[in-house]
Amino acid sequence: MSIRRKVVVHVAAVVLAAWTLIPLVWVAIVSITPPNEFASRPLRFWPKVPDLTNYPRLLGREATSPSGKVLEPSGHSSLIVHGLINSAEVAVVVTAISLIVCVPAAYALARLNLRWREAGLLTIIATRALPPIATTIPFFALFSSLGLSGTRTGLVITHLTITVPLLVWIGTSFFASLPAGLERMARVDGCSRFRAVTKVVVPASGPSITAMAVIAFLTSWNEFTFALIFNTGSTAQTFPPALASMFFQVSVPTEVAAATCLGLLPPLLLAAVFQRYIRRVNFVGIQ
Repeated sequence: MSIRRKVVVHVAAVVLAAWTLIPLVWVAIVSITPPNEFASRPLRFWPKVPDLTNYPRLLGREATSPSGKVLEPSGHSSLIVHGLINSAEVAVVVTAISLIVCVPAAYALARLNLRWREAGLLTIIATRALPPIATTIPFFALFSSLGLSGTRTGLVITHLTITVPLLVWIGTSFFASLPAGLERMARVDGCSRFRAVTKVVVPASGPSITAMAVIAFLTSWNEFTFALIFNTGSTAQTFPPALASMFFQVSVPTEVAAATCLGLLPPLLLAAVFQRYIRRVNFVGIQ
């Protein structure tokens, strides 16, 4: 790689990193800025005395401000806490079901000589072209008749319509990039196809399957359309619509910024824990 090309790549990487990180850093700073200081002009980049009281208050606890005043829990604490719990439960269930369904399906499409393979892949890609809002009316009629409106079960079903096609498409590329000799050697040693898959292919695809799990979790965690339409105002309301409702009820943005940071923590922790596995993924097959 020439020096000019290296410079261009590094500059592009810095610009992309700044484009991604600056809004997150700014939201984090706003979340610890005292309300009276946030309303002052000119606005300071860093508060004189950081105020962390928004976080315990949003989690339903009392907090002491930097001036020594004891503050009651936020009126939105129940909304945020239940939203975080519901989002975590739904995302974990969606991730587990997606992997159970998508890993065998992706392997079959990638490694078996199926007559309908191309048609199946084309159908899966076509479902990703359909916006989620287009399926809300059929889901609404179905959930109303089955009593699933405003439930976590109904939300899991709708999220699976997004994650399953996405993971099957990605997983097919992952499995297709594995050397075919792995299975042949296992079969020569006496393994059945099922045993070769479970003992050889799946362990060798560990980073890829981990990446699929992270994608499924993040997709479910961040999903807004179905959660807004089917679960808003119910006990199963997830975090995205709960956060959106705060924009119309909170006059000081610092509390909204703190709630945003709380919603960012699970995805960031997930990425931090599994980044060493994700970096080992071979993305050649999906380029």
